[in-house]
Amino acid sequence: MSTSTKYGNYCKKILELDPQIRFAGKIIEDQLVSSARRDGVIPLLDKQLADLAHHQVVVKAMMDKMFTDKMGNTDWIVESKGKVKLLTIFQKDGILILSTEPTSDHHSIINKIKNLPL
Repeated sequence: MSTSTKYGNYCKKILELDPQIRFAGKIIEDQLVSSARRDGVIPLLDKQLADLAHHQVVVKAMMDKMFTDKMGNTDWIVESKGKVKLLTIFQKDGILILSTEPTSDHHSIINKIKNLPL
């Protein structure tokens, strides 16, 4: 199974965990390798801004590593915006990014993801 197919299936499984999840993507080695969007969800960003948002996640992750020795590894980051919540979940093989509805229970979603085999 190719990496793209493996993570594509994984991203689709993520969407099935909670109806409030709008988008799931997997970043490996600074590249978005796969993603899935819930049917009927209209993206808030065009392609160019979405690519920039994915790059921003990578940059934030690189900057975050500066604090690891003193504070420990980052497990996840949540950004709450007016129209969406953005979740960044650090995994052994890369970064999982999610967008959810602003009212989502991110703790519940993160716990479900932790229990989902890759």
